[in-house]
Amino acid sequence: MQLLILRHGEAEPMEVDDAARQLTGRGRAQVAGICESRVEALSGVRAIWASPFVRARQTAEIVADKFGLEIKTEPLLIGDTSPQQVLDALQQVGDFPLLLVSHQPLVGSLINGLCGTGDRYPMGTSSLACLSAEVWADGCAELEWLQHATT
Repeated sequence: MQLLILRHGEAEPMEVDDAARQLTGRGRAQVAGICESRVEALSGVRAIWASPFVRARQTAEIVADKFGLEIKTEPLLIGDTSPQQVLDALQQVGDFPLLLVSHQPLVGSLINGLCGTGDRYPMGTSSLACLSAEVWADGCAELEWLQHATT
């Protein structure tokens, strides 16, 4: 099974409400660039789960529009959720490859926890990782690749 994990694109500075922050023009370009460079992997995605925060939803919409997918808003994908809660939810999923669109520290914790790598793999804005595993549990996945934004 494959799991793709995407951190949202660059967002505007926080003024009042973190959940309402939108992508910047650069952030949109970063996400579009990742989509272009990973067309093959993203074209196989069967479902997208996105954080309810605006910047994550906007990031997911860029991917969904390009590949004709629906987005499921998943409250578990806010940045400070326990990775174990996400892993528990993944046990109920039948449609893989699945794309998760979320925030730090969750995306980094998921990738490094699943791969058993401490904090080896950083996740900048618009970073996209592809993992494979037979079961979604700590230390049971292999990182196939990690793509960082170039713009």
